[in-house]
Amino acid sequence: MNGGEGKRKIRSEKKIHVNPALDSDTHHKLKRLALACDTTKTSLAAELLRIALNTPSLVNWLQDQYGADEFRVIPMKDQGRVTY
Repeated sequence: MNGGEGKRKIRSEKKIHVNPALDSDTHHKLKRLALACDTTKTSLAAELLRIALNTPSLVNWLQDQYGADEFRVIPMKDQGRVTY
């Protein structure tokens, strides 16, 4: 038996699948913007989510819109990176 067999490497950049259900207008806009940017809808949607989740004012606005009072995340900047 090889000494290293049986152990799997853990990737720190492992992708997690999230499949949002988009209305037709949002899908159309995403499709057109992805075409204009010469990228896929999936990678563009991931980039948009990354931007949104790393913009403290947007995170706070969303929580206000959904009435997040009992449990609320507090976005903080730590060495240029947003954390909750």
